[in-house]
Amino acid sequence: MTKKGWMLSLSLLFLCGFSYGFFHWWKAPLYSSFSRGQKLANQLGCFGCHGPQGAKGIPNMGSDESVPAWDGGTLMMYAKNDEEIREWILDGMPKRMRDDPDERADQAKMLIHMPAYRDRLSERELNDLVVYFKAIAWAENIPDESARKGREVALGKGCFGCHGPEGRSPMSNSGSLKGYIPPWDSADFNELVKDDSELEEWILKGSCQRFENNRLAQFFLSRQKISMPAYEKHMTPEELTELKAYIHWLRKGE
Repeated sequence: MTKKGWMLSLSLLFLCGFSYGFFHWWKAPLYSSFSRGQKLANQLGCFGCHGPQGAKGIPNMGSDESVPAWDGGTLMMYAKNDEEIREWILDGMPKRMRDDPDERADQAKMLIHMPAYRDRLSERELNDLVVYFKAIAWAENIPDESARKGREVALGKGCFGCHGPEGRSPMSNSGSLKGYIPPWDSADFNELVKDDSELEEWILKGSCQRFENNRLAQFFLSRQKISMPAYEKHMTPEELTELKAYIHWLRKGE
């Protein structure tokens, strides 16, 4: 092939890669209920009172406490189950508390009250908010013991710092093909991880052989600012098994 032909082929290859990456970057927030819930919480003004990403509540005059942050284990003090989480969002307070005179009296003293969004949300939007809240609040119940331990492994190894709370959020990554670090429950996962063997490669080596043998993939992997760390010397075989169990559980959408 002539030099001109090689340059044309290379240009087309990069154009396809860029177009593909841009398309998926644009679609990324639509991939998961978590991402939609995060965006919706911001649009509804939830972070104004519950703090950035729901992680730090503001002072509430008339109350001994601040507006509760969503993280830090505060859920058990305010909601007993998923239905009460939904009631907080839809009605501003669970029926259990509305029917309690003492609770109503305490709420009346507070300067800031939880607004009711029943007339603003579709069923899907409500579900997305609940998914986001439960991820931030560490409230997701995982019946599978190995997957439950895997979530603890992910937390202890710092995985959620890059893959988002519970591995559900697309975090920005300058220079990468799609502009973000893919969440574990996104459609991108199937493009990056074909099977358990590749998943182990990514975790232990920080890459996989299939991508190392692909020149275009290597171009973007080498220029992205945040790279996948290699945990080979920092993870036991048992922890690896548990982490994989959690990722599989998360991708089942249970």
